[in-house]
Amino acid sequence: METPKLVLEAFESGLVVESVIVPSNVHPEPEIAEACDATDAKMFSLDADAYAKLADAKTPQPALAVVAAPVLDIDERFTSSGPAMFLVLVDVSDPGNVGTLIRTAEAAGFAGVLVTSETADVLSPKVVRASAGSMLRVPVAEIDLVDLPAALKRLDAKGIATAMDGTPYTELTLDSDASVAIILGSEAHGLGEQVRRFADHTVSIPMHGKVESLNVATTGAVLAFDIGARRR
Repeated sequence: METPKLVLEAFESGLVVESVIVPSNVHPEPEIAEACDATDAKMFSLDADAYAKLADAKTPQPALAVVAAPVLDIDERFTSSGPAMFLVLVDVSDPGNVGTLIRTAEAAGFAGVLVTSETADVLSPKVVRASAGSMLRVPVAEIDLVDLPAALKRLDAKGIATAMDGTPYTELTLDSDASVAIILGSEAHGLGEQVRRFADHTVSIPMHGKVESLNVATTGAVLAFDIGARRR
């Protein structure tokens, strides 16, 4: 976990922060020091060169945290008092896209994100940074693709697959009392026929000009905010 903001959010999220590392030429932020004092987290100081080698970013910010990995299961975090919205990422390989989509899910009011095992590692530094902290606030679960139908059933959610030949999303009719899950495919190949059969609806985004497709993160944002607006 990198950057002072994300380190503080890791403490606030309830994750187990095992240690915090700061460069010796920078005073740690008081809030981080206080959070360490209030928990069992240890704070270590490294010289600037060693710290730069340890950090993942090319221009590291002055705080790193070692955090115990959360459990990526569908659990009580996904429980909703009413109709809920979910994102499903199938084989989305770019960490920036995965992080952006988790951030989009929070911004659009979604209850959680499911990722298949071939999707980029949601616990990687690049995903966490791209999510701008949403990874710490939005429930995320990892599943095998073959378990997707069972997962949708458990969440009582109607699957909405995305494909170039689907019904324009503006023509989609949704029951007001049904939970929904937008299913997004890989950047290179989209969704396979098998996954499309798992879904209750298949939608597309009509486009102008010679554009053949949209980035998966853009597609997810368009559909997430449209469905989110309808639900509100």
